[in-house]
Amino acid sequence: MTFSSLAELRAALTDLPVGNEAAAASVAARQAQLTKPPGSLGRLETLAAWLARWQGRAMPRLDRVEVLVFAGNHGVTAQGVSPYPAAVTQHMVANFAAGGAAINQLAGLAGATLRVIPLALDTPTRDFTSAPAMDGDEFLAAVSTGYDTVAAGTDLLCLGEMGIGNTTAAAALATALFGGGGARWAGRGTGLDDAGLTRKQRIVDAALARHALTDPLEIAAALGGRELAAMLGAALAARRQKIPLLIDGFVATAALAP
Repeated sequence: MTFSSLAELRAALTDLPVGNEAAAASVAARQAQLTKPPGSLGRLETLAAWLARWQGRAMPRLDRVEVLVFAGNHGVTAQGVSPYPAAVTQHMVANFAAGGAAINQLAGLAGATLRVIPLALDTPTRDFTSAPAMDGDEFLAAVSTGYDTVAAGTDLLCLGEMGIGNTTAAAALATALFGGGGARWAGRGTGLDDAGLTRKQRIVDAALARHALTDPLEIAAALGGRELAAMLGAALAARRQKIPLLIDGFVATAALAP
């Protein structure tokens, strides 16, 4: 699906299907008949009902589990917000392809299919302290890519990301959406020292001063990144297809917050 305008994307985000409560109730009823103390399986019981609610099946299953890792580069890395250069993003994507990353092992143990989707790694987003990270067309293209990456019939989808500098983008997004300033949201990322952390917090505040925006999607374009926008699109596709979604970490959570 190609979103041609923010208005079209906004409409898709505000017209969402709901879960199947009858399927969730069937899971709860079956659990009550099992030979065990009530509630003895703890959160497993809640998770089974959650899976049933979104899969629309009284007996949920996990035959087709997919992990999507989106990768993008950020112009704000020129400001020294990470101890690593942007080139590391491409190196990590190569490591994913070679099966050498932790997520490769985790996906293998879970019997999940791992797909890594790089997004214009040779063209970083703009430094959002001086310009919007993406214009509207760039943002919508990344959202559309994420949306189209989700395979129909998936039983569970997990979203992850790779991108040097993207914890700064995530912190800027969270600050713009929820308030609190850079000191609240910006952390050490991949290992910043005290001076680097202070610089990162100041850069987040400078970005907020530069972009006085209130619309969540405009904020996502101005302060986010291609991989964050793609995660937003993938999450939207999962919701519209009623695929249960597992979100991994601060960056993915910030990406979906708009």
